[in-house]
Amino acid sequence: MDAPNPVLIMVINMTIVFVVLYILGLFIRLIHVIDPTRIRKAEPKKEEVKPVEQVQVPKDDMADKTLAAIIVTSLMAYGCKDFEIKSIRKL
Repeated sequence: MDAPNPVLIMVINMTIVFVVLYILGLFIRLIHVIDPTRIRKAEPKKEEVKPVEQVQVPKDDMADKTLAAIIVTSLMAYGCKDFEIKSIRKL
């Protein structure tokens, strides 16, 4: 007696697994639909959005100097020591 084709057995088993997973998915969706303990969402109240005034932030010179120092230090650590940095601008 010959053994059955292993590919056929694999296809049959995979089909059974995916059919069972699909049925479980449908069962879970059914439970979500008929769930008596689910809290129904009420329509959210629409609140008026008040415009926000723009706040003038004082310029922090120390932050600019720190940024420049970090950039120069990182360039020097990378090995760029033979040039002069004339300006650093924020974009």
